[in-house]
Amino acid sequence: MWAELRNWVLLCVLAVSAFASACSPRSSGPEDPKKRLNEYISRSFAVKRVEERAELLSYLTGQAKARLAAWSDEQFRQAFIDSKREFVRMVFTEVKAASPNEVNVTYELTYIDQSRGSGAKVTQKKLGQLINENGHWLIRDVTNIKELVEYKNEMSLP
Repeated sequence: MWAELRNWVLLCVLAVSAFASACSPRSSGPEDPKKRLNEYISRSFAVKRVEERAELLSYLTGQAKARLAAWSDEQFRQAFIDSKREFVRMVFTEVKAASPNEVNVTYELTYIDQSRGSGAKVTQKKLGQLINENGHWLIRDVTNIKELVEYKNEMSLP
């Protein structure tokens, strides 16, 4: 009896899982621009060596790639390795197709930035422009729209 009950429960769990995955919105896999942008952001917060610049460049094209490629090793080290940034979250607010091969993604990136003060939380609203080149989404440019810095224990006067 327990074996039958266990098998029935397992079957129900599998059925619910299959149904949930069938009803949930799917990304288009590795060609999804939001996924590609998310991978780049995650990778940028995890950089430990200057040699990892080539990996970051593989996510970029156009102006974004030219800017990062032009940085000296010291500039790269300061921005990605020595910076005291800790990823908190990333939220996509809008994805708008400009053409079949170009997408504009508006997102908010939140992170702790110790270089701005103890516990300073930075939230940046950004617009990323991605283009599809040879079946891969690449970041062409990123524009800052708005930035909010919240300081821990901030004192304000009237």
